[in-house]
Amino acid sequence: MSLSQTLLLPDGNDQTSQRPDVIPGVPLTLPGGGRNGVPLINAAAFQSPPVDANGNFTRFGNAGNGIIRALPTWQIDLALTKETKLSERKSLQFAIQAFNVLNHTQLGDPKFFSGNVLFYSPTPANPRLLAAPPGFGVINSTVNFNTNNDNAASPNTGTGLPRQLQFMLRLRF
Repeated sequence: MSLSQTLLLPDGNDQTSQRPDVIPGVPLTLPGGGRNGVPLINAAAFQSPPVDANGNFTRFGNAGNGIIRALPTWQIDLALTKETKLSERKSLQFAIQAFNVLNHTQLGDPKFFSGNVLFYSPTPANPRLLAAPPGFGVINSTVNFNTNNDNAASPNTGTGLPRQLQFMLRLRF
């Protein structure tokens, strides 16, 4: 059962935007996370807020907005231009442009990175236990083909692509 669909605050409001509690001392991200199938987000770093005798949350969770960020993106672009005079008024310009020169992979957002995806699954030993769906926090796309964010279109169009070379020849007169 989803955390956002099962419990209410004492005033009767539902948990459509409920955040979990952060467990102190537990890292929010995993070492090496985001690469080779290792989840970026550590689901064990979160627990549900306390519940009352009726099973309703007593307060909203203490996890702040934006406490986990996606991996940084970067690339190096390079351009070289050579202009040769053909006459007093005419010249020939040659250029080569290279995008993502080092062919650096730009990883997208982790799976289930946005929205409420932790599930409330209490046990007698841990009544505040949250469970994550399979694949939670795993990065399975690059920036340009990011299907894990909540944007209609990728805000990073033009980055995250493999190395590209572009040649140009221009006659100026």
